[in-house]
Amino acid sequence: MVKPNLTLGALAPDFTLQAIGSGRTVRRSNDDGSALLLVFHDQNSVDQVQAMQEAVRARCPDAAHLRIASVVNMSVVPVFLRTAAEAVMKAQYTKAAAVMPAGLDAADYIVILTDWDGKVSNAYGAKGVDRAPLAVLLDSQGAIRGIHQGKDLAGAVSALVAGVCPEAAEGVV
Repeated sequence: MVKPNLTLGALAPDFTLQAIGSGRTVRRSNDDGSALLLVFHDQNSVDQVQAMQEAVRARCPDAAHLRIASVVNMSVVPVFLRTAAEAVMKAQYTKAAAVMPAGLDAADYIVILTDWDGKVSNAYGAKGVDRAPLAVLLDSQGAIRGIHQGKDLAGAVSALVAGVCPEAAEGVV
C-alpha cells in the first residue's frame, strides 16, 4: 500500500465528478458549509466502507454537516462496457434509495462518484484500495482535515469526523 501524497491543512486536489443515481455534481469545495469525506475503494472493499459509513453516521447523522462520497476508479473498465457498469451502479443506488428512512433524501446519503479516467484517484494517491480504502476528510473550503488508509477504517474515520460534526463533538450517538 502506497501512502497518499496529501498534506493536512493544504487544499485538496481539485475535482468535479457526477454522482451515479442522483446526477448531482460534487466538487472539492462546496457552498453549503458541509464537510466532505471522500472514500476511495473498489468492489473488494465495499464491506469495510459500509461498516465505516454506519459507524460515522452513528456519530454524525446529518448530511448537512458531513457528506460521504464513494469514489470508484473506473479507468480499467473498457469503454464498450461503461454503459453496463453504470447501469449496475444505478441499480445499486436505486435499491439503496428504496430503503432510506422517510424524510431523508437518498441523494444526500448515497453518493457514488465514478472516476472514469482515474485522474481524481491518481491525484489523491488512491492505491491499494481493494485491500484498504482511502478516506480523505475535506472541510467546506476543500482543505484536507484528515487522512486514513489502513486498519480499523470505521474507528479511525469516526474519530476524524469529531471535528466537523457537532453531534460527534458533543458525544451524541
